[in-house]
Amino acid sequence: MEVYLSEEERVDALKKWVKENYRSAIVGVALGLAVMGGWNAWQTNKRHKAEEASALYQNLLKAVEAKQTDPAKQLSQRLVDNYQGTLYATYGALFQAKLKVEAGDLAGAKQTLADLLNATKDDAFKHVIRIRLANVLLALGEAKEALGLIEPLPRDKVGEFESVYEVLKGDAYVAVDRVDDARKAYEKAKQLGDASPGLQLKLDNLAVDVAKPVS
Repeated sequence: MEVYLSEEERVDALKKWVKENYRSAIVGVALGLAVMGGWNAWQTNKRHKAEEASALYQNLLKAVEAKQTDPAKQLSQRLVDNYQGTLYATYGALFQAKLKVEAGDLAGAKQTLADLLNATKDDAFKHVIRIRLANVLLALGEAKEALGLIEPLPRDKVGEFESVYEVLKGDAYVAVDRVDDARKAYEKAKQLGDASPGLQLKLDNLAVDVAKPVS
């Protein structure tokens, strides 16, 4: 018996294989093409949606800069409604909260930011949202709720936002008359590199308050 087939035998074997398997081979090729086509279509659609969201966001920035409140509201709502799960939707919600603060609707801004904080998974954005929410809570006179939001955060989880959190804690401590804790928080923020005149003014004000004689 010969180990290698002759050329004629090879051709016959190939014809036999094609006859037996051509249907499944055609189906396999068709499925492969369909999958590839579907993937390409999905990628194209994804790219188009990103481009649309980017254009909307740029228009939103222009509207906010021009103080066109109603168009800004509409554009931010479109980002939130049509691009859920993207950073553009997060940007849209942040702008909605900003516009509500500027309109004096602090309660509405609080709700928008609280919902966004619960929905967002990105850690960096969570810090931005949490900081803005804490500021709104302080503006509403809800200092204890603000402290409940930021006090439990472990230092190794706050990263570059640590000094901002310390200033916020200081502000909340002042609001609940915990002056010593406020001073420690402000001084900690200063040690972390916050050299802003505003922070120094807060420390100076604490010193003045402590020096005032009790009447």
